[in-house]
Amino acid sequence: MRVIDRGGSMAITVIMPQMGYDMHEGRLVKWLKQEGDNIARGEDIAEIETDKAVIPVPATEGGVLRQVRVEEGTTVPVGHIIAIIAGAEEEIPADLAAQPQQAPTTDKEATAEKPDIPSPSPTQKSGANTVRSSPLARRLAQERGIDLSTVTGTGPRGRITEKDVLALSDVTTSPDTPSVQEATATGTNVIHLSRMRQAIARLTTRSKQEIPHFYVTAEIDMSAAMTLRSQINSSLQSQDIRVSVNDIIVKACALTLSQPRFSAFNASFGGDKLEVHSQINIGIAIDLEDRGLIIPAVLGCENLSLVDLSRNSKALMERAKSDDLQAEEYSATTFTVSNLGMFDVHSFVAIIYPPNSAVLALGQVKERPAVKNGQVVVSQTMFATLSTDHRVADGAAAARFLAEIKRLLEAPANLLIQQ
Repeated sequence: MRVIDRGGSMAITVIMPQMGYDMHEGRLVKWLKQEGDNIARGEDIAEIETDKAVIPVPATEGGVLRQVRVEEGTTVPVGHIIAIIAGAEEEIPADLAAQPQQAPTTDKEATAEKPDIPSPSPTQKSGANTVRSSPLARRLAQERGIDLSTVTGTGPRGRITEKDVLALSDVTTSPDTPSVQEATATGTNVIHLSRMRQAIARLTTRSKQEIPHFYVTAEIDMSAAMTLRSQINSSLQSQDIRVSVNDIIVKACALTLSQPRFSAFNASFGGDKLEVHSQINIGIAIDLEDRGLIIPAVLGCENLSLVDLSRNSKALMERAKSDDLQAEEYSATTFTVSNLGMFDVHSFVAIIYPPNSAVLALGQVKERPAVKNGQVVVSQTMFATLSTDHRVADGAAAARFLAEIKRLLEAPANLLIQQ
């Protein structure tokens, strides 16, 4: 939102936000408020759809929704004014009529340009009586000929999820799974990519083309950390929370990033400058199975205890899987952790998530032989690989950063102390 001050008269323009580095436009799915409604600060006023999710748009200031500039179902570029909030009796400045040069497109026009993306069926069009549902649920319902108004939603606030639609269908495959057409005469199959997979392709290509990656790897003894985790979880038996290995690693990253000497790893490259972020928002790579990968952030990690971080991380994953992420969670990641340990992966390297400057890739915590005091013993170790933007930091700095994470994990009592 932008605040426009005109000699004591103040109007707030609501614009199509940029929910991710690669987002250039968004579709206005539904207005949650109507013209003339009073708006409280922080209250959701609309829902927009990106390539990966439907996200609510909150008001950054209170007032009255004076003008709705974009109809439901319309796709507009990032930065385009979609509404104006002002005082009930204020005159709206005439110059606010100016809009970006790129014109919005309707669902019909967008479909004509992209025939492989189905347009909403009459039972799924946006409107006053729109059924609250995830993009994947709508797509699946359309393919199966299911009227969403007949489906009971089990997601947050009654949102209909993929599982709700699948419960009414004998088909168990997801519509976001690439569909294979009949083989051609040459035996080649044609696979149509989902919108999410196309977005991932664009983002990863830009990342590797624009960002000079380099990698450093360390083997970390997780024995003490695993013991601490077991002790913490034993003390939490009466609560509905369990600290995971990933929570412990995210906490170690947060403590490391909070140290001024490592501020470059919580920054973005800005040409001739570094933009150091004041908050530490650690993105967690979440696999949505056949739907693709998203990286929402646990916000304000520098202020969270290990248990609070674990609680927030669990809630984040649940919201991600039910398409109920908040806008900032989706777009404010400053550092990323990607963990494939649950798949019995030894180690791997990850692609940096723009505009971040680094990502930490984690393998499985596994019993391995180790030499301690001249003796071969069995330890629980993990390989961690840090991918770094060479425009932001050099090899020695990355090595020191990873060494500090290793130090904290191998002496995990430090994770319980807010430094």
